[in-house]
Amino acid sequence: MITVKYTFSGIVQGIGFRPTALRLANELGIGGEVKNSGGNVSIVASAKKEALDKFIQCLTAIFEIEKYDECAVGEHDFDKFTIVHSTNDNEIPFITPDIATCEECEIELKDKNNRRFRHPFISCVNCGPRYTIINSLPYDRERITMGKFPLCGECEAEYTEPKNRRCHAQTIACKNCGPTINISIDTAVSILRAGKPLAIKDIGGYHIAGICTSKTADEIRKIKGREKKPFAVMFRDIDEIGEYCLVSENEKSLLKSKARPIVLLKKKKDFAEEVCGESDYIGAFLPCNPIQIMILEKISPLIMTSANISGEAIIINDDEIKKFGIDVLSHDREILAPIDDSVVQINSGKVQLIRRARGYVPLAIKMSITAKKNILSLGGDLKSSFAICHGGYVIPSQYFGDLEDCDCFEAYRQGIKRFCDLHSFKPDIIVKDKHPLYYSSSLADGDNVIEIQHHLAHAYGVVAEHKIEGDALHFVFDGTGYGDDGAIWGGEVFLNQKRVEHLKYTKMTAGDEISKNADLALACYDDSNELVNKAREQSINTVNSSSMGRLFDAVCAALDLKHKNSYEGECAIALESAARKAKKPFYIEPSLDPSEIIAAVKAADAPKEEVALGFHMMLCDMILKIAQKYGVEQITLSGGCFVNRILLEGAVKRLEKHNFKVFTNEQVSCGDNGLCLGQAYLAAEILNKTEE
Repeated sequence: MITVKYTFSGIVQGIGFRPTALRLANELGIGGEVKNSGGNVSIVASAKKEALDKFIQCLTAIFEIEKYDECAVGEHDFDKFTIVHSTNDNEIPFITPDIATCEECEIELKDKNNRRFRHPFISCVNCGPRYTIINSLPYDRERITMGKFPLCGECEAEYTEPKNRRCHAQTIACKNCGPTINISIDTAVSILRAGKPLAIKDIGGYHIAGICTSKTADEIRKIKGREKKPFAVMFRDIDEIGEYCLVSENEKSLLKSKARPIVLLKKKKDFAEEVCGESDYIGAFLPCNPIQIMILEKISPLIMTSANISGEAIIINDDEIKKFGIDVLSHDREILAPIDDSVVQINSGKVQLIRRARGYVPLAIKMSITAKKNILSLGGDLKSSFAICHGGYVIPSQYFGDLEDCDCFEAYRQGIKRFCDLHSFKPDIIVKDKHPLYYSSSLADGDNVIEIQHHLAHAYGVVAEHKIEGDALHFVFDGTGYGDDGAIWGGEVFLNQKRVEHLKYTKMTAGDEISKNADLALACYDDSNELVNKAREQSINTVNSSSMGRLFDAVCAALDLKHKNSYEGECAIALESAARKAKKPFYIEPSLDPSEIIAAVKAADAPKEEVALGFHMMLCDMILKIAQKYGVEQITLSGGCFVNRILLEGAVKRLEKHNFKVFTNEQVSCGDNGLCLGQAYLAAEILNKTEE
């Protein structure tokens, strides 16, 4: 008989680790105790070595354990194995994301003979809210927003029964002891059937829901101030999604995953234009909590969009939602962190996160290097997110939106404080973007600040994800980022950290209007506007730019496809959509000179769809040509332009055909939502070199 103390790190709280350890110990005849300790789990176990080996083998097979330590301790005489009160060890924890309702709970939810039939807050150790309801660690009921709801006798019995699925499930509740909703599900469904918008309090904030008709969609657009951007649509089940969308096996797996993200799927059958606009895709997703499941069972599909004015933070406050003047389905379980639905797609055969939020946050990303100091990276101002870095791990936050909105900035600022408090994290170094006017940078003051160039952060986010070692050639295509020379960069190529190629500078008008007005971008390339020409000649409110995003806008305008971005990327999306309709591309000579490219586009004697495809193929050819010039085997592709499926698939296909190894972002967004990862990696690298 030996006694061993084990300490487990990883996703080990909020997922049934302790009750599973209790059940296994009872089966194997092991005495001892298990407890949450800070963000880890600690076990003291006493048994024969063979039993302990089997015990650890089972635990490591079941759970996502990053590491575990063990040490022999003095022999203990345990009568049995028990779950004991948690302690706090102040280690940096791994916190579980919010998890969609599991299959077993959904079956019980629909079972008339089950005591949790139609209970809006049914959950177990395998599912339910986690990150958004935690006040502090260790993860115990008194430290989450469920602590205000004392357990009834029946729930208490389940909570303490080792063989029960709800043993030590901190979100356990029933109709007799849990949270309550303010209106019935049937009433909510009646409101929706009448064509009225309904605000619904969900896991990470309020949604506005409505039936998929022109009238209802238009009303929701007026509420949100959202002109054309497509709405996400929630469906009852996979079969219903299949009626409207083409769904591959990989996409089906994403839709049914624990994260339940919005998945961009190719349209097969369309809704009214006011629902999904002109997009070739539907942002489809499945219900992720009991309230949604019960509503969608009765009325489906539904528009399901975040409850906020476009550009503002998602609403979590029960009073603030009243400003919209619509019906509300609310409840009395508090939400502590605003978090949107995640958005993903399959691009070039791999998962591509467009918005990393619910279901993925706060999962950690392991790097190939170990930071010698604690790092807080602030990301950027657009699609903002931050990250903390401790040791070999980076933990990115959720998406917060654009920080020029004061509510988004306040949510971001409060998010940093909560994130650091939850993770017992105190930064030694703060990392910011080089842009001198970023709102995020206002939170970085003092001597312990490192500036990281925007596009290098994009590139090294890929390096961090894939643990790339040795030389790599990085292509970073996006709309805007502050360059080392004060210019606005966006069409960049780096050999390791040295900028070696870029789109030729074009003198463009400064300010936000250039990102909204595609005709203005075009005029900067083709000299077609006298007023713009004079401003450029006299350098009045102008800046040198190598932006790839503005080039996409200009080509879209030159082809008379679309002339304004009413939401970010609208012109680029229209250009990609036109390209997808072409049977063959019009050939355009690869070039880094935007004026030459625009001239070729305007002079093309071919249908605009073929020219649009030709532009995409020209960029793919250019990427291959530059890769061959430098002869570096490892290639990374990052920046928001690579959300474009034609561009990414075409580039990857060409590069791999010529035996290049291609890497893209898979755990964070390739857009600005993923900047914080690359910032943290580069800062860790700088600090490690400084201390050598």
